Amino acid sequence: MNQVRDKQWNLGSVRPGSGPVKDQIQEILLHIEETQSVLKQGMNPDEAVDITKRVQDLYTKAFHMDEYIICLLSVDVLDDEAQDLSARSTQLQAKMDTLLLGYSQCLAHMADEDWRAFIGRREVAGSERFLKQQRRKVKDQLAPEMEKLIHALSVDGFAGWEDHYDQEYARLKVPVTDNGKTEYISFDMAYIRGMLSNDRETRMEMGEAISKVCRENEDRFASIFNHFAGFRNELYRLRGWTNPLKEMFEQNRISERSVNTMMETLHQHKSLLHRFFERKAKLIQMEKLSWYDIYAPTFTSKTTLTYEEAADIVIGQFRRFSEKLGQFAQTAFEEGWIDAEPGDSKQHGAFCASFPNAKESRVMLSFTGNYNDVVTIAHELGHAYHNSLLHEQPGFSHKVGTGLAETASTFAENLVLDAAIDMAETEEDRLSLLEMKITNGLKYTTFIPAKFEFEAAFYKKRLNGKLSAGEIVQLMEETERDWFHDSVDEVNAHNWMTIPHFFSTEKAFYNLPYTIGYLFSNGVYSLYQQDKETFPDRYDQLLTRSGNHSMDELSIEFLQEELGTDFWEAAVRPLKEAVEMYLEETEKYS
Repeated sequence: MNQVRDKQWNLGSVRPGSGPVKDQIQEILLHIEETQSVLKQGMNPDEAVDITKRVQDLYTKAFHMDEYIICLLSVDVLDDEAQDLSARSTQLQAKMDTLLLGYSQCLAHMADEDWRAFIGRREVAGSERFLKQQRRKVKDQLAPEMEKLIHALSVDGFAGWEDHYDQEYARLKVPVTDNGKTEYISFDMAYIRGMLSNDRETRMEMGEAISKVCRENEDRFASIFNHFAGFRNELYRLRGWTNPLKEMFEQNRISERSVNTMMETLHQHKSLLHRFFERKAKLIQMEKLSWYDIYAPTFTSKTTLTYEEAADIVIGQFRRFSEKLGQFAQTAFEEGWIDAEPGDSKQHGAFCASFPNAKESRVMLSFTGNYNDVVTIAHELGHAYHNSLLHEQPGFSHKVGTGLAETASTFAENLVLDAAIDMAETEEDRLSLLEMKITNGLKYTTFIPAKFEFEAAFYKKRLNGKLSAGEIVQLMEETERDWFHDSVDEVNAHNWMTIPHFFSTEKAFYNLPYTIGYLFSNGVYSLYQQDKETFPDRYDQLLTRSGNHSMDELSIEFLQEELGTDFWEAAVRPLKEAVEMYLEETEKYS
């Protein structure tokens, strides 16, 4: 294998154009204004094809621009120039939303005969779902001028609160004392150092330090959260949406019935977490775990992985699935698609950015040398592979529901983690990886659903007025306890402050889609296990069509069943089997 490049990405090939970025933003804005003028004249089927191409091109350019700026800011969240570009991009996205609104109005006002002629044109093939959704959305919204006004005001309103949260969170620092010297580190680094430490004293000290910083800042973050949710609630009220989850269902292209059945199934399997935590507490000789013990490994591989070794593992396991996927991963490592260098001013977490005009992606994470980082790389490259297939589709089909997007990433996780468990050379390594699989699974089936129910309850209470920081903390304590019961001594009731997904203007109730994607992916993965020879081609087809189909439709077509109780039960089964295996294999240690 060729030498993998360093841990910093190359953004050169995805840079939008050659001139100053702010000038390019201005140019896109100019084209948006010109297109808005054209839209005011209406459109017949022939004009609709040309205008659609024009709007789609601007949509793709604006998206590409935003992804690029997100990458710039992610490696240094305190960079003033990147923050300025981010503010400009926010304005650009608002203008693009306004353009899409005008375009949707034109689609909605087309006579039925003209609409049928337009939607049947080969030039719009592959974008039918998006176009139908845009036409339908108009009926769910306010009058055009009102919607345009909301988009304009959201720059310094809704989006402004999201931006304010990002900046405030980036400024939070956790004091760490070592040998009499105190340094202040980011929350990202605090979680890495503390929550994954093998030393419980370290975890406890870091947990207490994190909690102290949260308590000191909770009022300010409660204010942000209240205003953020208040804007969304009021917008829904004005539009007459009685179900606050309506937008989440539509964005994730999944039916309310399917989600409700999924949640009911997960509630019935909460005992998996309780049994696992009880065994884990015994293994570390404690009566009960606390929140800062949840992610700490009970069994630890003795070997620290280098970035080169992580790349070999991911590329090798991807190649076992298909040569195409393996070669894709190798390209990502060798051509500078990944930024893995940790840094104090680097954004918390990991993500994958899509650059449709370059037909490439970029992945950001903080690599520290453990297997969890390898799984994170696999997860994000799963997104990137999905992007590569969508990049060959029309621009309006590049954006899929988050649940469907998380299907590809979780599938890639499974490829790497299951293979690593099977090939583990020692019992310690095997149990360490099995524990990681279980913890990741419980994150999707318990931790995230608890946060979803907290968020839904918060939005409901927010309808009656602002909640104090204490009330928000209490609400999170109650919803976490409903899932964790007494399997932990303490829950992290300030977790709402440190999860950016609660503050996303673009995606409503952004936590739960990860659960949807994890479970749907388990169903897809089980098909692969049954037919490893021909399934890779079917997998590519599923991902390719995900931009123009709902999750319910894809389930029927590729899994041959509806997203009902039987499906969700089967999707939980791999986690259940892993927990049972873990309990059996660790009995002698407890």
